Amino acid sequence: MRSPRRRLAAIACTAASLAALLLGAVSPPVSARDGLPLTDIKRSDLTPVPGKIAEPSDDGPHPGSWTEWWYAHVMDPATERTFIAMLFTAPVPMGLIFWYPENGQKMVLPALTTKVTATDQPAVRSSVGNLVYDTERGIYHLTWNGGFAEADIRFENPVPGVTGGPIKYEGGQEMYWTSPVATSHVKGWLKPPGGKKISVDGWRGYHDHNWGRFNVADQRYSGWEWGVSHEPDGSATLLGGVVKGDGTWQGVVGRATPNKTYGCMATLKLSNWTTHGLFTYPETTNASCPSSLLATPDGLIGEEPGMDVDFHVIDPFILDAGLLALPESLGRTSPGSLGLIEHIRTLPSRLGK
Repeated sequence: MRSPRRRLAAIACTAASLAALLLGAVSPPVSARDGLPLTDIKRSDLTPVPGKIAEPSDDGPHPGSWTEWWYAHVMDPATERTFIAMLFTAPVPMGLIFWYPENGQKMVLPALTTKVTATDQPAVRSSVGNLVYDTERGIYHLTWNGGFAEADIRFENPVPGVTGGPIKYEGGQEMYWTSPVATSHVKGWLKPPGGKKISVDGWRGYHDHNWGRFNVADQRYSGWEWGVSHEPDGSATLLGGVVKGDGTWQGVVGRATPNKTYGCMATLKLSNWTTHGLFTYPETTNASCPSSLLATPDGLIGEEPGMDVDFHVIDPFILDAGLLALPESLGRTSPGSLGLIEHIRTLPSRLGK
């Protein structure tokens, strides 16, 4: 069992990193500098990770997790306006929101709460916002009243992604995830920070949930790669996995369509490097595999088409907290698509150690 002292240290480390992210400076991109270590991957581990189709029943709380959060975003393909809401039950109860206006400064803000409660409905509730699965309609409903923003948004016609894990890495850490809403068309309204109420009808929506015995601020691993792209045909392209301390990537790329969801362990290649402060960042992430597996409630089966997809950053947003460099950058995979891309790295990996 994890000692109370070690757990408190992990909580303090993660909370400090999150607080630093809220106050961190956003660095403008410049060309990659000679001599600055690239935050590249060295190899791809294609060892299969258990997976299945994502279902609401996978989305409840997981007691004993060192870290657990629920994440949702809505994006306007016409203007690239983006709203993100997160609720944490561990290591500390808290909320976060991101807001990317059509014009103006992108921002990340705390949503202060002393308690976040999750149930098997599934539902996660707090004093600042709730994300609840409507069992009668089969949709998720996000409400928010966290001071800086207000929202009432329904994720209509959800297309499921994949539930997977664990990915295992340094320090006995294990990460699990589920994406019950890989993409959707949303309805409702949003009052963003400092703005007026706007309709989000026709925007695209996404929801995922991560949990497990892991600490995002642990400096023994290198970070992770993640992405989602809402495609114009109503489908989504997904990417997610961990970069271990020796530079080994292990993760998946997937396609979620209204008819089926399939994916594979991906070979990853990063390219087109730029620099943000002391952080090198790839503008292109290529994920490929020769064939895929169909995601079903009973697991991954059969043989589906292979994948070879590029995630392109179109508008980077980087928050450098020292221990972590955290991006949540606008990106796309194809003309007409819109999504988000993360290339998160710990401090040792950014120093070339």
